[in-house]
Amino acid sequence: MKPVISVVMPVFNGEKYLRLAMESILNQTFKDFEFIIINDGSTDKTEKILKNFSDPRIVYINNETNLGLSKSFNVGIRTAQGECIARMDADDIALPNRFNKQLEFLKVNPHIGIIGSSIMLMDESGRAMKKHSMPSNHLEIKWKSLFSTPLIHPTVMARAEILKNNLYDESILNSEDYELWSRLLFEKDIKFANISEPLLYYRVFKKSFTQTLSPEKRLNSIKNIIKNIERYTPLSEQEKQILSERSYRTFSIYQRAAREFEKKESFKPNLSRYFLSLVRQFARAIFRSAP
Repeated sequence: MKPVISVVMPVFNGEKYLRLAMESILNQTFKDFEFIIINDGSTDKTEKILKNFSDPRIVYINNETNLGLSKSFNVGIRTAQGECIARMDADDIALPNRFNKQLEFLKVNPHIGIIGSSIMLMDESGRAMKKHSMPSNHLEIKWKSLFSTPLIHPTVMARAEILKNNLYDESILNSEDYELWSRLLFEKDIKFANISEPLLYYRVFKKSFTQTLSPEKRLNSIKNIIKNIERYTPLSEQEKQILSERSYRTFSIYQRAAREFEKKESFKPNLSRYFLSLVRQFARAIFRSAP
């Protein structure tokens, strides 16, 4: 009998936190799932840890060489047999009721195809830091995608047919999730949502991309930002360069994008003011992180 959920978790040299991540999935209050774990060419003790688990729900896939996230995700998606596909990372911790909450939301909201959630940030030792909230409804998520990724990747659950028919772009080695969400939001018009309640502890590392994007990841993120903004207003080559530089001049471009988005999406004034405040916050964050 096919499971309700297929959980897809690639791991590469994840020995330090892997056991905790796996236990947080295997101990979910909702039990009817398969746990597809792709060992992406690890050279540490990852394989040994994986083989110490005997839970029959685990589907173990071993990549002989490191294929990278996009290809590994797609291997897992193609293997998945569940009605829904849930993402997980090997260094995070899912709250016990995560699957129950997300499945109930999808049941009550059949028009929603992809659901994420807010998160609790934690440091490398597992100490909780603060809540990180995500926009909850489809329009807010679509708006946020003009400026940054609108979903926290390891919180995502999707109806299986959506991901099976829209795989990750394997040519993209970083920000592959941002590209996929943008594609589904604008080209497929699939409805998104985030549960405002945190359903995952997200581990933040001192030198992780959460604080400082690698040059390649930042470049791919900027490409998505430019592409999404240009769905509402054209950008000159100079403006594209300004966005890539993350300078204070970015703010005026975001303002224009927000205004054009409001016109096309027919916002109510109060929602417009809310969005503009988020633009200001994001612009200030970009300015603070500028070199």
